[in-house]
Amino acid sequence: MSSSFDVVVVGNGALGHATARALISADPSLKVAVVGQAHRPTGASPASGAMLGTFGEVTAPLLRSHYGRTKVELAVRASHLWDEWVAGLNAELPAEQRLEIKRGTFVINNNLSGEIEDENYTAIIATLRKYEEKWEEVDPSAIPGLQPAADSRPLRALFIPREGTVDSSRLLAAYGAVAGRSQRLRVVEDGVRTLRINNGKVEGVETLGGEVLNGSHVVLAAGIGTQGLLDQHPALARRIPRLFAGGGTSVLLEADMPITPNVVRTPNRAFACGLHAVPRSDRTVYIGATNHITPRPFERANVSDMYFLLECAMDQLHQGHQSSRLVTWNSGNRPVSIDGCPLIGPTSVSGLWMLTGTYRDGLHLSPLLAQDMARRILGREPLFENLFAPERQPISTRTREEAIEDGIRHYEAVGYEHRMTIPRVGWHVTFQRMYRNTLASVYEALESDYVIPPEFVPMIDNDRKHWVPFLREYYRNIKAAHG
Repeated sequence: MSSSFDVVVVGNGALGHATARALISADPSLKVAVVGQAHRPTGASPASGAMLGTFGEVTAPLLRSHYGRTKVELAVRASHLWDEWVAGLNAELPAEQRLEIKRGTFVINNNLSGEIEDENYTAIIATLRKYEEKWEEVDPSAIPGLQPAADSRPLRALFIPREGTVDSSRLLAAYGAVAGRSQRLRVVEDGVRTLRINNGKVEGVETLGGEVLNGSHVVLAAGIGTQGLLDQHPALARRIPRLFAGGGTSVLLEADMPITPNVVRTPNRAFACGLHAVPRSDRTVYIGATNHITPRPFERANVSDMYFLLECAMDQLHQGHQSSRLVTWNSGNRPVSIDGCPLIGPTSVSGLWMLTGTYRDGLHLSPLLAQDMARRILGREPLFENLFAPERQPISTRTREEAIEDGIRHYEAVGYEHRMTIPRVGWHVTFQRMYRNTLASVYEALESDYVIPPEFVPMIDNDRKHWVPFLREYYRNIKAAHG
């Protein structure tokens, strides 16, 4: 069985559906397919808190490089598109399925993660001022729905009125409902087995069920699932920064007490996106999220992450969560390229496009990236200058010494969040020396000019016998592939 389309979008998460919608909106004559398994077994979107976080996601290291500042600029631009994007979806939905953006984010600095939290909090304020975004300092004790343990109280806090959240499950359901009524858009609930490439040109895809979806353009927006499809074409895969899973866990709780009506979050810390509480209803709250760089995607929550999140929820957010009830555990996988930067745009295979590697930013960026991708495919003027073409050598956004210093702060933050205590007689220096030695030895062992982001170091350090030779060969191959 086969069907023909103008564009086949591989991936049915926020980016995939947004791209299909942007294509149909830009040219209503197009016939588009979105293909992906209905339950999205390893996807990022279903497990996400869907914070529309431009400024809350800012970190000090992000602002140090041109590439990092460009990512911030894209996030700012995306933030201005969400009202119109949601309004467009709502215009095609019945009242009970319509979406709501819940505005308002509190960023708290509770000093449970060491210096990194202070540095990133300061970076958030600097970026708010740069973009003249409205914000205000607030009394942490006055934040509604925040009642942490006495030794976990925030020292300071700020409120960003335009930042907020959209319910990711409702967003995905909205895309499905709108697509189901379209005459030009077909949703194929199946995985993709292989790309059909012939003489340097893409011709479509074949699904796991054996259906052939023909198309002169194919967009790879399948998150971490993209890597398996690339690996079937080694000459192409060697030219593209490799994707890993940023596996994470989140939990949905039903509380006895009224929960915060706004997002409450810390700055990013501990190799992750910080602790955050996202309201889902008057008594239901999403708590997230952990992050582990891993080659194998998370398919189920693990015990250590579950324990950690519940402990954080009770200690740092509200002690009353001791009596909250579990609604569901979520696990998902952020697509993380080996340099931490997105993969956007055309490949050397004619008609094959990529839209992945967005790490924690994919859902927030989706209206901007989707509309830009649609314009590029249709041969129109793009919306932004793209620094993140898929076929490139890995980008180093830090020097090696900067990566080591950043990694030390992350390692310390992990320990402090797990209630690590050390003797007060110089052991803080000993621990920093230990972390520095770990990081430095990993970077030296890789024998590469490329500086891998520090959040990859725990994965490498846990299995050096595998990862050091693997990455040495990988770096040699990608350098050779680019001459």
